[in-house]
Amino acid sequence: MNVDGIRRALSTAAKDGKVDAADVDRIMLQARDGGGLSALERTALLEAADGFDDGTRQRLLSHLSAMGQTNAWVNLEAKGQVASIDGRYANLTLTVPGLSARVGLFDNAFALKGKATADGVLQLTVDGAKVSVPVKAGEGPQQLLTKLKAQLPAHFAGVVLGGDVQPYDAASFSGRSARRADVAAHLMLYKPASLGLQPGEKPLRVVVTGYGAFMGITDNPSANMAQRLAERGVKGAIVEYRRLDVTPAAVEQFMAEVRRSPPDVILSMGVTHGQAQLEERPENLLGANRDGNNQLMRERAVREGGPQELRTDLPIDTIDWALQGFGAQRQVFTSASDPTYRPDRSAYLCNFLGYNLAAEFGASPKTTAGFMHITPETKAEQMGAVLDAITARQLEQRRAGFPVS
Repeated sequence: MNVDGIRRALSTAAKDGKVDAADVDRIMLQARDGGGLSALERTALLEAADGFDDGTRQRLLSHLSAMGQTNAWVNLEAKGQVASIDGRYANLTLTVPGLSARVGLFDNAFALKGKATADGVLQLTVDGAKVSVPVKAGEGPQQLLTKLKAQLPAHFAGVVLGGDVQPYDAASFSGRSARRADVAAHLMLYKPASLGLQPGEKPLRVVVTGYGAFMGITDNPSANMAQRLAERGVKGAIVEYRRLDVTPAAVEQFMAEVRRSPPDVILSMGVTHGQAQLEERPENLLGANRDGNNQLMRERAVREGGPQELRTDLPIDTIDWALQGFGAQRQVFTSASDPTYRPDRSAYLCNFLGYNLAAEFGASPKTTAGFMHITPETKAEQMGAVLDAITARQLEQRRAGFPVS
């Protein structure tokens, strides 16, 4: 799909001057199946997104974040028809009777469900390489995905896991191995060499978040930073991006998601007009302030019965070390580097998220999670150095035998 094709598709999809998320998904699937996006096409989409409503714009940015991770993203296309979009996955009707498939929109998952009722061939394209998997009547997902894994190009690896990928939950590289009797199974793909992984290692799963509009800030720098960090990628990991509404419900929904499927690293961010810093001591208080929807929040504890203050789960010394190389240009600080450091005491939703992350993951070595404030002037390379250092530390712990995977 070229630039003109993207503009025509967006124009055709527009209703009353608006494009909905389902049409964005369809257009991005066409772009992926057509070989990806050039720099000009990407620019055209970003320009068009200025006219989208916020939800649709964020959906497009999520597509671009995933596709932009060239060291991690695996473009898998299956011969068949897109039946629908369900959450994070496109549902496909395949040419092999009895089988249906899901392809991840924002992750490297390919799922099969059902059982072949006739012989056939499962035809796929993996990053431009044609793969044909012979199918015998009666074969199920585990058998077919194992065949597919064996035919992957040499620079790809995969993990075959049991169960269907869930529409609204992020897929991971951990879980129960698929069994022959499984009605559904999925294959998680990755590029070990591009990610700097050793043979047999699985990627870490990293989630970065920023906030949306609130109190007159319509284009929140923290959401933009999360987007840029996801596009930039990080060695040893596949990065996911979230943009959270500035409401208690949005934070609680995000916490429920990561509780069900814990990532290896969570780096959450918010914007401040004070100092960009690691928030090291979140407190158990949500103040009676107005949220991003201008609704007055009730003053209450973040977690009833919890300690008044918690220590961040993010490694302070590791983050401080990662930032020292910026010298006089350094913009992000910790208590280890700034004698005037003071923790955030706004009792707002940044603290609400920071406390929840510390309470949920502070005692678990499997996930490192925490909150940082940035300013509109904070450089992406400095936050990138922070994310690199946190992820590298988590990978080192895994390699040393700690139970972090």
